[in-house]
Amino acid sequence: MNMDKFSEMMQKMMAMSEADRTAMIEKNKAICICGRCPSYDNCAKEKKELLFCATGRSACRLTKNTCICPYCPVTPMIGLTHEYYCIIGSESEQRKM
Repeated sequence: MNMDKFSEMMQKMMAMSEADRTAMIEKNKAICICGRCPSYDNCAKEKKELLFCATGRSACRLTKNTCICPYCPVTPMIGLTHEYYCIIGSESEQRKM
């Protein structure tokens, strides 16, 4: 079976321990650019929300502005293909995985 990069990454993550998955998410949060996005607001900042591509939509009511997800260093690393994760949901949610 031929999987795309994101599917391969998800399979690898599912095989990791919860501690290793958490460490990987924290590592990716460190390079995440969500906090610089025009859609990111004070509510998301106060809640310290980041890495919506993995964690899912914000608990805040964000407004769609220009999306910078395609320019995030995480995007090519894990094979992301969607946008507006903070509003619509994670890559998995948008792919209905």
